[in-house]
Amino acid sequence: MDPFEKLNESLGSWGEIIKPLFFFGILLLLGPGLIITNVSEIIHQGDGFSFWGDDYGPEDPEFAGEVIWEGTTDETWTVELSNADPSMRVWVEEGKAIDVSVPRSGANFEPCYPSECDYFNNANESIPGYEFVGYIDTNINNTYDVQFTPTGENNETTSIIVTKETFRTPGIVLVLGVLAGTFLSCVMILMAYHTTKEMREEAESERKAAEGKARSTAAKGTFSKNTWIGPDGTESGPSVPEDWYLTYDGPPPIVEAIYDENYVVDRGNGTVPVDFYIKKWGVPQGFGNTDHEKLWSME
Repeated sequence: MDPFEKLNESLGSWGEIIKPLFFFGILLLLGPGLIITNVSEIIHQGDGFSFWGDDYGPEDPEFAGEVIWEGTTDETWTVELSNADPSMRVWVEEGKAIDVSVPRSGANFEPCYPSECDYFNNANESIPGYEFVGYIDTNINNTYDVQFTPTGENNETTSIIVTKETFRTPGIVLVLGVLAGTFLSCVMILMAYHTTKEMREEAESERKAAEGKARSTAAKGTFSKNTWIGPDGTESGPSVPEDWYLTYDGPPPIVEAIYDENYVVDRGNGTVPVDFYIKKWGVPQGFGNTDHEKLWSME
C-alpha cells in the first residue's frame, strides 16, 4: 500500500489533517520566534545586560547614540519623525556655531543647557571632533525638513551629525519573552498531539465500522436459505457449524429446553452443550434440576 494511503487511513482525509496542522504551525512559529528574538538580544547585550535596564553611560561605546544622518549646513535634512522615537541629538563640528530650525509645526530644536553640553562633550565616548548642541524633539508624527544655518563670522560650511538615543531592553522583559515563548511552544505541541490523537482514534473507529459493515454485507450474500440472522446479530440456522458457540461473544443465549446433554437455545445452530453453557454463563433461569446439570453446576 502507498505510504500516503496508510497515513490517510490512520489519520483521516488530507483536508482534515492540513487545516489543523496549518493552524498549529502558525502558532508554533510564535513560540520559537519569541525565544530566538529574546535570546539573541540577551547575547547581543553581553556584559552590558541589566535585569532592570538602564541608559548608556558616558563610558559606554554607544553613549553618543546611533548615527541617523551626516551632512553639512549646505544641506536640508528631510526625515520622518515620530514622538515614539527617542530624541535626536545634534552634534556640530568643534569650534563652529549653527542655528537649527524646523519650519513645520510639530517638532522643534531644544539647545542643551551649559552643564548638559559639558556632560556630553566631556564624556569618553562622545563623538571626536564634534560638540553636542541640543535635541530635536517631536510632538506630531510627520515628515520634516530640518535646516542648519551657520552663525559664525564667516558663515563657513559646517559639518553636522545627528544621532538617536539608544536604550537597552530591560533584562526582565527579555527573560519573560523567553518564558512566554517556551510556554506557548509547549501548549501548542500538546494541543497538536491531542488533536492528532483524536483524529487517529476517529479514523480508526470509522475504519472498523466500515470493515464490520463490509463483513456483514458479505455474510448476507453467502447465507443459504437455511441460515439467517438471529438474536444479537448471530448467524443462526441448521447450516451453522456445530461449534458455533466457541466464537460467540454475545450475551447468554436464551435457553428454551434441555435435550440430553445440550441446552436448546434461540440462536446459532440451536444447541449448546450443558457443561459449556454452565461454565461460561452459569445455570440458566428455570433449569438446573437434571443430574447432568447438577454435575457441572457443582464444580
